[in-house]
This record gives sequence, structure tokens and C-alpha cells, in this order.
Amino acid sequence: MSSYLFSPANNIKYLEKAIDSNSYALIPDLEDSVPLAEKRNALNNLINFVSSTNINNKIILPRIHNSDDMVWNKDQINELIKLNIKGFIIPSVKDVDSISVFYSEIKKHDKQIQIIPLIESMKGINNMPNIINTYKVNFIALGMYDLSLDLNIDPNNQISLINYIKQKFAIMALSNKCNPIDSPLLEIDNANNFIKECEKSYSMGFKGKFAIHPSQVNIINETYSKTKFSKSEIKEILLKYEELSKKGIGAFNYKNNIIDLPVYLNLRKDV
Repeated sequence: MSSYLFSPANNIKYLEKAIDSNSYALIPDLEDSVPLAEKRNALNNLINFVSSTNINNKIILPRIHNSDDMVWNKDQINELIKLNIKGFIIPSVKDVDSISVFYSEIKKHDKQIQIIPLIESMKGINNMPNIINTYKVNFIALGMYDLSLDLNIDPNNQISLINYIKQKFAIMALSNKCNPIDSPLLEIDNANNFIKECEKSYSMGFKGKFAIHPSQVNIINETYSKTKFSKSEIKEILLKYEELSKKGIGAFNYKNNIIDLPVYLNLRKDV
């Protein structure tokens, strides 16, 4: 549930490579990676691809084009929702109103389908609790590059500020029982740097990360699946805690780690 691979919806070769990757989800993109004049062709291409391709049980979450043309916005949803997709990523969500039309149109067709707001401005970050709780979203994503434009900063030079914004985003999502997804890293030829970026993101509390190239997928999967204990150790800890709790003991030492109720509850989620 950690790697979300973007692929331009107007490029069949990229879509085919993405569908064969180990990513948790494929994000066919109708937004930034597709020129305005190509939007309709990209939508048709995506419809044909998903309709005619063995998607190998891959989760498909198109990022739609958030346009001022509401007819076009509804057309995208009405045509894509007929396909075997699991949800939509809605870009440029700033407040409750900016997602309301999309939410109503999507839920009109399928009340269970996933909606992931993409936050790309400080206004959006400040309104996150309201967005999450109004629409009961389980996942929310950060678009750091557009947010940098919103703040008129260079994300490569204002590292401390970027880290602060990311941490704030993760905390606000987690405190509202929502899973934060981190921005992609546009640099694709430096694996060591990407590993460090993923480890930092994971340590901040992010539950997943966008990828823009299949080579990034395995790094994301490996980083975000790390746990302090092995599966067998977790089962051993859970069993011991449950046995001791029946005797009135609420904490114990396991390999120099104190196991109490919060630790027990967190480990139980990993089984």
C-alpha cells in the first residue's frame, strides 16, 4: 500500500511498463504530464488501455484534469468510472468547496470508490482537517512542487522549510485518522539519494509515496514495509502481551524494548 506510480495517460508504452511494475497502484495522469491539447486523446487512450489490457489486479487511480470547465470534469469521471478502477486522485484541492463537485459526481455512481485529494497549496494544508472529515477520505496526498510554486520557493534550496511543511502535512493527516502520501522525487538517476528521501519520508509518518519511474517502485516498497520486528517476533510479542495482560501485567521487556498497550496495538496492525 506504499508505491503509487504516475504514468502519462497519452503514452501507451509508459502505461504498459507501469502496469507490469511492482507498484501498489498505477496513477494514469491526465493532469500535469499531458499537454492541454492532448487531454481528450489521453482520456480516450486510457479508456482503451484499461478496457483492452490485462491489468493484473493492479489498482488504477487516475489523476483527473482539474479544469475550470465543469462539463469536461464531469465527462472524465463519467467515462472513467465505467472502467475497472478503484478511485480518483483529485488535484489542486484547496478547501471543501474545491472538491465538492467531483465528490458528488463520483459518489453518484459509486459510493464505495476511493477519492484521494491532492493538496498543492498552503491553503489546502491549512484546510486539511475540514477536507478529511467532511468527505471521510482515508488517503490524502501532497504535491510539493506545485506547493513550492505557491510559496515562491525553490524546493532544492529551502530544504528546512520543505521538511517542516512535509512534517506538518503528515501530522495533520495522521491526527485526523488519514493516511498521508508523499510527493514524488523528480530525480530518477540517483538511487542512493532516493533511498534517503524515502527513509526520511517514512520517518516523518508518511504511509506511501508517489513514483514517476518504475525504477523507484521497489525502493519505495522496501522502505515503507520496514518494521522493527520480524513477523515471527511480532506474533511472539502479541502472544506474550496477551498472556501477561491476563495476569494483570501491562508491560514487559522484549529484547531491550518495552512493550506496553500502545506498542501492542501498533504491532497488531502489522499482522
